[in-house]
Amino acid sequence: MWGRGKLFKICESSTESELTNRLITFGWHLDGQRSTQPANSLGVSVFGPLGFLTFLETQLGLMSLYPSQAERIVQYRNCLQRFNLEDRFYHRSFAVDPQGTAACLLDWRDQWTLHGWDGSIPGNSSQRLQDMADVEAIAESAVSANVGQRLKAVKDALQKRKPDIGKVQVIDPLDSFPSRWQSVLVEFPVEIAEQESAGAGFLGALQSNLRKAAAGQEVSKLAWQDDGTVIVVQSETRTTTAHWIATQLGDEKQTLLISGGNGASLDAYLSAAGHSRQCLKESSAFRPALQLLPLTTELIWKPLNYYALVQFLTHPVCPIPGYARRKLAEKVAEAPGIGGERWEQTLGEIDEHYGPEKGPEVRERISLWVEHSKFPLEDGANIDSVIERVGALAKFFHVRLGEPDYAKRLSFHAGYGQCKACLESLKTLLTQGIDLISQRQLQKLVDQATANGSENPLWPAEVGAWQLATHPGAAFEPADQVIWWQLVMPVLPGNPPWSSIEIRDLRQAGAALPEVMAQLDQASNEWLRPVMTARKQLLLVLPPPSEEVHPLWQMIGAVVDQPKVIQLEALLKSGSKEMTAVTHVPLPAPKRWWKLPKDVTVALRDKESFSSLEKLLFNPYQWLLQYPAALHSSLIINLGDDSRIKGNLAHGLADQFFAVPNALGIFDADFEFWFAKSFAKIIDQEGAIFRVQGRGADLENFRFQLYRALLGLRQQFAQANTVSVSCEQEVSGKMDGRELAGSADLVIENMQGQFAIVDMKWFGGKKYPEKLKKNSHLQLAIYAELLRQETKKLPSVAYYILSQASLFASDSNFFPGAKGVPSANGENIADIWQRFLKTWRWRVEQIRAGNFEAVLERTEPTAESTPPADGMEIETLSETYNDYRALAGWES
Repeated sequence: MWGRGKLFKICESSTESELTNRLITFGWHLDGQRSTQPANSLGVSVFGPLGFLTFLETQLGLMSLYPSQAERIVQYRNCLQRFNLEDRFYHRSFAVDPQGTAACLLDWRDQWTLHGWDGSIPGNSSQRLQDMADVEAIAESAVSANVGQRLKAVKDALQKRKPDIGKVQVIDPLDSFPSRWQSVLVEFPVEIAEQESAGAGFLGALQSNLRKAAAGQEVSKLAWQDDGTVIVVQSETRTTTAHWIATQLGDEKQTLLISGGNGASLDAYLSAAGHSRQCLKESSAFRPALQLLPLTTELIWKPLNYYALVQFLTHPVCPIPGYARRKLAEKVAEAPGIGGERWEQTLGEIDEHYGPEKGPEVRERISLWVEHSKFPLEDGANIDSVIERVGALAKFFHVRLGEPDYAKRLSFHAGYGQCKACLESLKTLLTQGIDLISQRQLQKLVDQATANGSENPLWPAEVGAWQLATHPGAAFEPADQVIWWQLVMPVLPGNPPWSSIEIRDLRQAGAALPEVMAQLDQASNEWLRPVMTARKQLLLVLPPPSEEVHPLWQMIGAVVDQPKVIQLEALLKSGSKEMTAVTHVPLPAPKRWWKLPKDVTVALRDKESFSSLEKLLFNPYQWLLQYPAALHSSLIINLGDDSRIKGNLAHGLADQFFAVPNALGIFDADFEFWFAKSFAKIIDQEGAIFRVQGRGADLENFRFQLYRALLGLRQQFAQANTVSVSCEQEVSGKMDGRELAGSADLVIENMQGQFAIVDMKWFGGKKYPEKLKKNSHLQLAIYAELLRQETKKLPSVAYYILSQASLFASDSNFFPGAKGVPSANGENIADIWQRFLKTWRWRVEQIRAGNFEAVLERTEPTAESTPPADGMEIETLSETYNDYRALAGWES
């Protein structure tokens, strides 16, 4: 337990009547901790450095609104800039990264000041120290006060008045505190708390041996004892360990939990097992509200980052209303770009949805957040414009600070604080005469404004929660049970960035910087504290074997002979009386046929298209889930892959070209001029993803491929004596009395009044000629039959592979310049249509009987899988485009 050490009456100038009974417990790691037992008491406070400093400033009337660290960095940057000559040691770094350089050197300055630096440097010191002293001459008044300066102000105020403090109980050695803190502590009666081990049995013996070893005494190794006072567990995964702790431990003991990281998973398992939530929530810079500012500032640059734009539009916290941003996100994901016909069409749908009352306001928001002017990356952004955008985002959060939902309110407060910190930093830069900011510097400024992020507001501590510390140095009050979750390797004190001579000179200037060995000694003493506070049981949870373990475990290994570690996976194999066997329930295995219950029937659709027919014929279970069951894939919107975007752009540009009057008869020079202008326009409006940094070669390669493809089409159509080309032509007709419709990419008519249908694909130079050869080009055959029903003429069919500028046709009757791929068995379009009808009727009989086949590579066909002899061969569709593949079952 913690005993009372010697009471030092350091404050001689105070009389007994001036002192009150207020007791302050002070420790270097006690800020934000919950390591003490709840108690009914008045005049008792537990503080870490920031808490105690704030208390003292309040008592002494020194309270002030201090700016964020991000703003202080900008202030110090200006000081560095004023002394930034070529002979300064930071000159080259500052030229490359002024914000990062200022952050680093400000951290040096703050450390030195905290340890007593007075701003001067001996005349014979290094150039670095001389430069820092020169900058300090103006930084002392130009940069907002750091902790060291605030402590100096507290020290000065204590000479005039005393706060309401009767005694300060310090849990760390006085000489472990920085000089400025020591100078403040000597103004109060200070009691140095001494820690005494309180454990019984093997735990007490372990505590005794560790204490002696820490004091440098020679000890004999202890034999391990299984008396239940010390338990060490380890698992291959943290999930297993968290589950074991949650199910094995009760709430009857007074417990102190030391969290070594990854505490959120443990908290989740504890909550699921009926324990109180412990509030093991790590701060994160990736909370939803904190993601909005980085996304907003990323959207000011040209070329626009369309990945960031989609993330912005689909973000749960967004200034644009839900329907509008989802429609815009769908457009951008399908055709990356702003402006043009498709963009205006989307805006029209948004106007129609919101109506004349709300529509103008929504359009104004879209203009502000998406359609605003952009700044070239190489030039930098105008800070006035950035301030306007960040200010608008701050206003968005500000009006939501009164949100009734607690979690949302905390989230909005975090976002508002982040925006305000960034906004103040930008304004400070502006006052320093800086008009432009680069992308890198803006990103760094946003990162500095975000700092460590915010905690998860959805996981507050509940009544009955254990005592909790996230640092072993915060453990000082005895507890019946101590659990150290994840005994992982901590960050150890490292060598300072200053030479030994520079450290000596800094000492002469008042900065008593701690030595590395002293920091390591203090750290090792702090590691022992959780062990010493345990009274009845100590539970150590080691990290997975692949991770480096905490030095405390090595310290235990030095005083205990062969420490026993319980491997939780071994318990799963051997079992125990506390464990209940769980019957293994395997996941459903894939099966070839799905049978519907007798009372469930599925009606055929009145109108089909090729995309639905393809699923019905070749993978009926997929048709069942998509159409009758109406199951839809996730609404998460992502940018499409390059192949799909290129295919869409190629189709779009082909449509535009053949809409040009006399497109087939224009001269080559006119075509080149049209292509250059139209390609640039469609890229900006629907393919701007190719304009982002690093994709210049992709854009030029795509430009060449598409130019060659359209040039090839012109040549093929000229050789075919084409008189008209219709793009995306709707074709419709009948199939066994049902409606069938589709859209043909290109329908061509020649001078003889003959027709042809061309299906354009971006890739597939091997796949589609093979379809022609095997008579499996069902889509073309269906469209050809539908066009025949309309025109009474059976058209020719062909595939055009855009990336290769290659036209493949089953014969050369219509396209003399095409690569002929004759049918392997001599069948024609009419034969394919008849085989299709036979196969369709065969599947319809199965559907009416409630049988649906899952045609997958992992399912074996049965006798019922064989189509009619005069039907089509069943094709196994690619599972890449099957949204329901996971519902087909899992292989063991």
